[in-house]
Amino acid sequence: MRLFIYLVLLLIPVSGWSYDVASRLETLENVSPGRDLKVRIFYPTLSRGEPQLLGSSRVFTGYRAIPDAPIASGRFPLIVLSHGSGGSNTSLAWLATALAERGAIVMAASHPGSTTGDSRPETDLTLQTRDLSLMLDHYLTDTAWKNAIDATKIGAAGHSKGGYSVLALAGGLINRQGLNHYCGAMPQMPDCRFYRQNGIQLEKTDDARLAASYRDPRVKFVIALDPGMSYVLTPESLKAISIPVLTIAAGYYSRPTGKMTLGTEKISTPRIVMQQAGHFDFLPVCQPTAEEILAEEGETFICDTPASEREQIHRQTVTAVTVFLQQAGMIGR
Repeated sequence: MRLFIYLVLLLIPVSGWSYDVASRLETLENVSPGRDLKVRIFYPTLSRGEPQLLGSSRVFTGYRAIPDAPIASGRFPLIVLSHGSGGSNTSLAWLATALAERGAIVMAASHPGSTTGDSRPETDLTLQTRDLSLMLDHYLTDTAWKNAIDATKIGAAGHSKGGYSVLALAGGLINRQGLNHYCGAMPQMPDCRFYRQNGIQLEKTDDARLAASYRDPRVKFVIALDPGMSYVLTPESLKAISIPVLTIAAGYYSRPTGKMTLGTEKISTPRIVMQQAGHFDFLPVCQPTAEEILAEEGETFICDTPASEREQIHRQTVTAVTVFLQQAGMIGR
């Protein structure tokens, strides 16, 4: 079944939720050998403290939250977030804060080797998925958080490379043969171009590690925002996914590439197509001077959507995600 955005989605109220948003930054050391994760946690609070602007950069606007406020009493769904190549633990803060308002704990890590200032093509494609499971290992036993988490309502959401990562958590599989065929037949695709930078030879990727299942049975739902590797995920593995999955697809990759998409039409999960949105519109709203800064790297296309239009796309996405989570019984109405 495929889903499309109906006008009624735009009429569903998305404000008036009962929680303020708090935020905390933690570092998980050696979650795997030599790998530290900087985790930003967004969570519901009744503190009524003064929200501060956090996580802003020269390119992207930040988000508003109350630093280190006490968490509201109760047990809440937990959603782990995964960013795309070159992103960070604030890349989906616009979604995380909306989910925290609705009564969810949201945890986003900056994935080493794939984050801002440290995005390398040679980084193992499967590491981000494994990071998410390691985060669950930690926080479901952490004394500061475990009693606030409803372990029956754990999910994951991700964008781009992070979209592939969360689909892998749900049971999506890829293999070297499919990856080689995809990049051989469609070398112009952004994910293939990225992985062939600096002479990276995908055919030398460890077969067993690439094709392994990273299904995490603790994860009960998944949201993939314009996921990468859509052409490579095997149809059989997608059909076998037994948990609720929502894919939100961009109508195009970027304005310079015209109508090219990342191939989400190949994914047989419920899908919303946002025709007016580009792949990068799932990133934060851009600063007024962002295009000038990005011009130095030839990447002005990341911010070529006007702020008001990107904000509207974010609102539509939040509404669609809210409806999905309500229908799945993960948050209240």
